[in-house]
Amino acid sequence: MPTHRISFAEQQMDTVDTEGRGRLGSPVNVATVWPRKNGKEGGLIEWHISPQSLKEGAFFMLDNQREQSRDTQQQDPFEQVDGRDRSRSRSRGR
Repeated sequence: MPTHRISFAEQQMDTVDTEGRGRLGSPVNVATVWPRKNGKEGGLIEWHISPQSLKEGAFFMLDNQREQSRDTQQQDPFEQVDGRDRSRSRSRGR
């Protein structure tokens, strides 16, 4: 299982804020980082999209273990909707 994932967000030059800085687009997963064997430090990057093909923008490295623990702590809002009491009749209207 990869330890990290690397995302890339392209800089959008057509959208500039009041200070002249460009905004970033939506991030796209471009690589994963796998642990090295025998407990060695560091990791090996497996690129899914070649970094040379990417334009100006920013890279983000996200810890998979942190993301997984955060996901299990937060309940999915759709699960809350699906867990509602369905015993009431839907035919009653106003």
